[in-house]
Amino acid sequence: MKWLSYSLLILGVGTAACAGPLSGSADICAQFDDTGLTLFGTVIDLDYSISGIEFGVTAIFDLGTFDNLFFTALGSIGAFDFRSMIDFEPQTSAFMAWTNAAKVSIGGADLFAIVALRNVWPGTPQTPSYGIGAHVGLDATIGDVRVTAVSSFNMIAGNSVAHFVHDLDYGYDYVVSHDAYQWCGEWYKPGPNNPYYLVRDGNCDLCWSQASIYITFPFACLEVTAGTFFDCRGFGFLDLMTDEIELLPWLALEYFSVSFDVASKYLNWGWDIVLGDLLCATPYFSLEGDHGIAPWTIEGITLNALLLEYSYNGVTVKAGEIFDNTWYEGYLSITTVPWGFTLSGDLSQDHPFFDDDCVYDFDYDEFFGIWIDGDSCCGGAFNIGLISFFDTSDTGNLFDWQETVATMGFGVGTNVSITLQTSLMIDGLNWFKICGGFSF
Repeated sequence: MKWLSYSLLILGVGTAACAGPLSGSADICAQFDDTGLTLFGTVIDLDYSISGIEFGVTAIFDLGTFDNLFFTALGSIGAFDFRSMIDFEPQTSAFMAWTNAAKVSIGGADLFAIVALRNVWPGTPQTPSYGIGAHVGLDATIGDVRVTAVSSFNMIAGNSVAHFVHDLDYGYDYVVSHDAYQWCGEWYKPGPNNPYYLVRDGNCDLCWSQASIYITFPFACLEVTAGTFFDCRGFGFLDLMTDEIELLPWLALEYFSVSFDVASKYLNWGWDIVLGDLLCATPYFSLEGDHGIAPWTIEGITLNALLLEYSYNGVTVKAGEIFDNTWYEGYLSITTVPWGFTLSGDLSQDHPFFDDDCVYDFDYDEFFGIWIDGDSCCGGAFNIGLISFFDTSDTGNLFDWQETVATMGFGVGTNVSITLQTSLMIDGLNWFKICGGFSF
């Protein structure tokens, strides 16, 4: 009955699309193992455009539950660009968040405001549990100088505003589109994983919280960014940053920053080993030394991973080896960042802001795969992939083999796609997945 219900819903939506300016998409995935249906996900997105404004609704279904429902509106009214999102919890019919953003360009400067009504920062239980917060700022370029300033009201104190201002380098549209986004099967909306909408107190008083100002300007042969942060306690910190400084033909200073606060100074830098084209090989190196402990010395170079790739006439062969999947992100960094292989044969980190591709299994440190792309029916395309994973710490199987995943996808025209995937392990079939999608 569930499949019948979804089929009727999709059929109804497709029929309605013929009657007006309605567009949208539907994506359905089901995964089975020897016990039956184990994973089921559906995302239905509908958009209706009228007078330059696009209204949308997105519904997300998981196995046995109506998991997410949110509404969006975006467009322009006069000189103002705006975006609005209302989020609900379907299982409890509870209101979760309402975010609004607007921008206007005046004299070469973008003035913007972001307002969020949502539950307060986790770990600070309050009554009421919902509050309202706002960012107000500008982003202007005058000659070679760029100024970005944000003043926040009832938003969480600390580095969240600095993170917010830093991400404005990608543009206002990038920031506001992250009120709701999907990564590796999970949806991220206003909450702890989203630094742009962190309301501090459960009240409706837009009391001033903090402000940040960042100025980027040319200095000698460098481009320098100076940033400062302050709140009701006064001065918070001052940052001086630059990047991409080539010191030797094979060595560059990828980033360098000096941070001053009221009691101390911090240095942070990351080296980048510059290599030319190495045929079809991509090595991943890191510099070793005393991380965060003076005196700072470079004591060696470590090869952490190696990828091989060769393509010819629609056929791509890839192989990879990870020697250490937790190397330091940058020299003098005090934290390690895990890496792993994806089903597309690439190397990725497990973080939604780092990469769009998803690590399949961090236990696998070797892979070999082949992919074939070509044209399908009616202007569509097809792809076939076969990737085998290995774990050198588990020597019980031939060549340390652990798992093989086969993928076949094809499109019918440009708006219908079907993907079949299956996983095979030493004890037989692991799982089977079928996904379908269409847009109109």
